[in-house]
Amino acid sequence: MAELKPVSTSRFYVEFGGLEQKMIKSVTEITFTGSTAGHEKALASTKDGMTMRQSTSAGFLENPNFTIEVYLKEGDLDFYNWMKAVMLTPDGGDGKWSENRKSGSIVAYDSGNTEVLRWNFEKCWPKSYKMSDLNAESKDLAVETFEIVAESMVRAK
Repeated sequence: MAELKPVSTSRFYVEFGGLEQKMIKSVTEITFTGSTAGHEKALASTKDGMTMRQSTSAGFLENPNFTIEVYLKEGDLDFYNWMKAVMLTPDGGDGKWSENRKSGSIVAYDSGNTEVLRWNFEKCWPKSYKMSDLNAESKDLAVETFEIVAESMVRAK
């Protein structure tokens, strides 16, 4: 029987082309939802009153997406500038979506710092941006939250 080696959720790394060595607080649920067709209604009624149905893949409801929280660090605008480059924003975003998509990876490590899981993403771009609350009574560190959308995802390990 194989030895059970659970993977900790606290040992990970996130990178996108040119955006490396960043202080990532968290990555939330990688979501990839398929769509089906044909199952909503009967296709035909056959001998003895049997109803025929068929379900088939119809592509994807949504592209792969996930959310990352990045600790704010003085002078580091890399993720924010990436978001501005791909989206039209009220403060003058470039809106050059197709030219600024990036490939990236999420990697998980075991306790010996060996890579044990990897998801590779292609043609990613930030879909939304959120800044954490600022509060004089808080002990939390400030973070920016980005929802990332990808055109494709492969679990490589």
